[in-house]
Amino acid sequence: MVTIIMRNALRDQVERASEGRQTVLYTTKGQPSYMNVVPLMTNDSLGVGGCDPHCAFIVSGRVCKEFFYGSYPGVIRAGELLSLPGVAPGAAMNFECASHAARSCGPGWHLSTNAERAALMLWCQQQGVLVQGNTDAGRSITMASEHGCRVDGGQLGDTQGNPATLTGSGPLSWRHDHTRWGIADLCGNLWEWQAGLRLVDGEIQIIPDNDAVHADLSRTSDAWTALRLSNGEAVSSCSHDSAKFDASVHCTEGNAGTPILRTRVFHRSGPIADDTNHPGLMDAPFKCVGAEADIRVPSRLHALGLMPVATQTGSAQVYLRNYGERIFMSGGAWYSGYDGGLDALCLSHPRTHASSTVGARPAFISLR
Repeated sequence: MVTIIMRNALRDQVERASEGRQTVLYTTKGQPSYMNVVPLMTNDSLGVGGCDPHCAFIVSGRVCKEFFYGSYPGVIRAGELLSLPGVAPGAAMNFECASHAARSCGPGWHLSTNAERAALMLWCQQQGVLVQGNTDAGRSITMASEHGCRVDGGQLGDTQGNPATLTGSGPLSWRHDHTRWGIADLCGNLWEWQAGLRLVDGEIQIIPDNDAVHADLSRTSDAWTALRLSNGEAVSSCSHDSAKFDASVHCTEGNAGTPILRTRVFHRSGPIADDTNHPGLMDAPFKCVGAEADIRVPSRLHALGLMPVATQTGSAQVYLRNYGERIFMSGGAWYSGYDGGLDALCLSHPRTHASSTVGARPAFISLR
């Protein structure tokens, strides 16, 4: 009884102070996780057309009035992925580890999804909010006076040691709405795994709506689907008319090209054991990503944050490899410089990748 009272007191304190914008949810093991409440938004309100609810709010065909997004980058404690303030963000977890730790928190808990990330990105764009973060070894690359508390206590700008910052320790410009109760560290600090989006040999594959909350996320899962480039509807993988990312010019070994939407991939390298430094990486500012001539980009790709909207600004990068399976990571890391941002699109690493600059974030949505 005492424990329940203490839990309620902490939740009530946070909800009163934030006027209901942030809360504390408890996991199966009774651990607290600080979460932001994201209310239902329509595609029209997010600038991508149509009055339907954004896909982040649709699970198993049911429209949800809200989802809860980790206020801070996640850290694994007792096998659960938690969102906590003022701690070193969890790192060196591969995709499977991150997803398992998030779902271990209980029903409705999950690894944050691309659908949710896209909704937040589009909201920030509509509000004219440019989210900053730790993109220069503890400080912002665009404003050196803005900094957080480095995990290792090291000097700002020094790339040695661990330049990641303690969760939520940066200024208000490092929050998604530039207020104390906004979501922290979406730009830079650590790359974050996201569920529900991948590339397979250059083909864009998603788990529709926000079903990545509960679906099988494995490599061979039937939940994955490709998208028809003409209208954005679901289509079988490896279809001739599915949406695929490739370079705007025929790539030669070692060359990077501006990513472009096509119905076929012109350049594909064979799978190799370790492709960390393998040629074929495509990178360019996200705002420059385009489509093959005479292709009208479906609104669904804008809603998923896969193609820039007309008002897209900033210099966040997109990184792609069009061979093998590539799982999505968002945001950038402490070394990203001008390339980091909420719209940074990294589809260049396999699900087995784990490093000190990659983490994850929990989310929650009611499945009832």
